Amino acid sequence: MDEAKRKKILGIWFIIGVGMLLGQIILGGITRLTGSGLSITEWKAILGFLPPLNEQDWNLAFIKYQQFDQFKLVNTSMTIAEFKWIFFWEWFHRLWARLIALAAIIPLIYFIIKKIVFKEDIIKIVIAILLGAVAGTVGWIMVQSGLKENTVLVNPVNLMSHILVATIIVGYVLRVGIEYLYPKQESAYDKKNRIWFAVLIVLVFIQIGLGALVAGSKAALVCTTFPLMNGHYYPSEINFSIADNYEFSVKLMIQFLHRNLAYFIFFFVLFLFFKTRNVAAQYQFHRSRWLLLGMVLLQVILGILTLIYSDGKVPVILGVCHQLGAFLLLIFSIEAHYFIKYRAK
Repeated sequence: MDEAKRKKILGIWFIIGVGMLLGQIILGGITRLTGSGLSITEWKAILGFLPPLNEQDWNLAFIKYQQFDQFKLVNTSMTIAEFKWIFFWEWFHRLWARLIALAAIIPLIYFIIKKIVFKEDIIKIVIAILLGAVAGTVGWIMVQSGLKENTVLVNPVNLMSHILVATIIVGYVLRVGIEYLYPKQESAYDKKNRIWFAVLIVLVFIQIGLGALVAGSKAALVCTTFPLMNGHYYPSEINFSIADNYEFSVKLMIQFLHRNLAYFIFFFVLFLFFKTRNVAAQYQFHRSRWLLLGMVLLQVILGILTLIYSDGKVPVILGVCHQLGAFLLLIFSIEAHYFIKYRAK
């Protein structure tokens, strides 16, 4: 098999992996927004892919859930039919993680047998698999943080850690995939502009982390007005010196930071879009420029709609789309950073 075909096979495999990871991010968002994350109270690495198979198993799973404070303090009126609904999303989220692992390991074994992967390829693949294992471990630590006494939600910092590990995995798998599909070219290019896109990647990464803190702490619900926050640019209610107001102030500050970084990213993308309009690169780069512009506009709209329609709870569809939009913004940023090195023919 010639080198170009071999790399194309591996590149397509990695891009399929990115698609599966985005599917997991969608499922994770649904799981969080439907309050499903604590419905499965134990981790079974092997048999966990099987849901309860009969009414006895369902009753046992429901009894286990009833032992924890999310049921005792929030869902005391929940029926077993409602429990089955939230159980489904958490189960599906975990099942999809297992399918991603199989989609990595089974093809890897085949590629080794067929001599499609070499030593340097295996190292890259193993890194992706290990990152996936880290994500699973952090995910279980996150779930356990919500099963403690007097707790009805997972720890926001643990949620942020889980999502940021997922962000690193998506970025890594994408970067390796496009490198296989479009091998590096050694040529002169505008390194300063490429650095700008590296800055954008870092900004989006930080914003995803802030978004996870907003989600985990329910900070979106403390202020649902736009463009001002309860009539002010900087919320007047923020006062960390008052003990009874401290938690509320923290949530307002998190939302304030998330909003303002969103504004900065929006104008930063506009700046990059016009700054690089005459860059002598192939169409992949300019395609990424336009995708970035469109995505940042859509993401701002989704953020505003998610905020103003959050009446007591975040709408599932808007919340999931907003979370997915952040990852698409990251993907297009990484693509632009990579493809700016391509010279126009």
